[in-house]
Amino acid sequence: MTGLKKGSIAAEHLKELLLGNEAIARGAIEAGVSLASGYPGTPSTDIIEYLSKHLPSGHVEWAVNEKIALETAIGASYAGARAICTMKHVGLNVASDALMTIAYLGVRGGLVIAVADDPGAHSSQNEQDSRFYSRFAKIPCLEPSDAQEAKDLTILAFELSEMFQLPVMLRSVTRLSHSLSPVEYGDVRPSNSISIYKDPSTMIAVPSNVIRCHRNLNQKYERLKDWISENGLNKVYKNGQKKGIITCGITYNYALEYGNEFAILKITAYPFHEEIIKNFVSGLDEVWVLEEGDTIVEEIVRKYSTKVKGKITGELSSEGELGPDAMGKCIWGNPPIEPVRGLPGRPPAMCQGCPHRELYYALKKAGPSFVAGDIGCYTLGAASPLSAIDTCLCMGASISKAAGMSQMGIERAVAVIGDSTFLHAGIPALISAVYNKANILVIIMDNSVIAMTGHQPTPAIGITATGQKGGKVMIEEICKACGVESVTVVRPYDVENSAEVIKNKLNSKGVHVIISRSPCVLAAKKYN
Repeated sequence: MTGLKKGSIAAEHLKELLLGNEAIARGAIEAGVSLASGYPGTPSTDIIEYLSKHLPSGHVEWAVNEKIALETAIGASYAGARAICTMKHVGLNVASDALMTIAYLGVRGGLVIAVADDPGAHSSQNEQDSRFYSRFAKIPCLEPSDAQEAKDLTILAFELSEMFQLPVMLRSVTRLSHSLSPVEYGDVRPSNSISIYKDPSTMIAVPSNVIRCHRNLNQKYERLKDWISENGLNKVYKNGQKKGIITCGITYNYALEYGNEFAILKITAYPFHEEIIKNFVSGLDEVWVLEEGDTIVEEIVRKYSTKVKGKITGELSSEGELGPDAMGKCIWGNPPIEPVRGLPGRPPAMCQGCPHRELYYALKKAGPSFVAGDIGCYTLGAASPLSAIDTCLCMGASISKAAGMSQMGIERAVAVIGDSTFLHAGIPALISAVYNKANILVIIMDNSVIAMTGHQPTPAIGITATGQKGGKVMIEEICKACGVESVTVVRPYDVENSAEVIKNKLNSKGVHVIISRSPCVLAAKKYN
């Protein structure tokens, strides 16, 4: 389904099957968004992809990292525009510096932060729950249960943002982001007018303003609870049942699998007055709490009932994704329907002909003492038979970790990092390694795209999110500007030459960079 053609304004109330991510993007369009900025990260990537093709007017971009994406969106908001910033859950860690302070300062045009969590770690290095950040920052969080709600709540998020002058988090999860359900289109709201606005007392985070801004934020937070309650965003479905389920976002669909035996409290919006929990559990002999992620709601529920079943007492797993059959084993002993047997599991692997495979062959021939990997498809080099990297932590950490090992006297340490990851978070680490005189080899795997998340462009090829020609940066020149004296480009398919170059650099003092350059075999023609 392609939705509206670019430039179309009236939706004519069409109905289409959309992914949850596409529905979020459609909601942003209907809300009159003027700027969309994000960094590719499964399961959030499709939001920007959809907007890049369907936003009638406005600006859509891939930022170099999530912090910059959020700061760019804040700038648009300061100009009065509505802006959306997208990322996956771990990307919110990168953006959190800006998030925590913009909550104090407030926004002007509506600002929505669409964050896609990944329960089950289908394509992530952890399972963190972004709702903690909304509570930490004291901003609203809306959590849809299907694609229609994803669209509708995105529109509401912009309105709520402007009403309270706060950024609003829209939390999705993988199963929602990547599943299809029907969505009815609405009309597209006109974009906000753009103007310059200055108010140093609320826009500059200096000590003389901070306490007052924090007090205002606390007051807004309490008013938010009232507004959410008055507008019935969290709904109770109770008709004399003696058992109940409290659901959060997508888990509402799971609760419906268990029939009318259970009363349901559907949590869609945070923060909320705890009275709704207290009233719901009153008179119930059994209360289940279903939430993908951590026990944010369950901990509140246990203040008002001793009859709670969930993750804290072990009825539900605290690790992995709950999924639709989360309660089945506890209720029925065995699922009522024999589960469909799927195909044998197939772990991800590097594509046939991938240039990274050849570089890893060369790297192993050179015999490094330790290889610090990074986030990207080249992380798959950790698997057998390559077994080429020894650690992977987070974006940009390969260089820092290798430098730390070097400072402890470990020789022949290597950092392996992708081109986009280097631009995202590797540059400061490289500067630090040069400044502190580490003895490491940094290998930048340049395959011309962000391959793991769907072949998005990077600044190194100079193509924007909308496919237009943009500015282009040279990774070699960046490395030299960071103070690296030795920067060498190799062609990974020439394994013998690559191995020889790597071996020579491993035996040299200082920080050396090798750029392994060859386009991803699946995207070689995409941007040519």
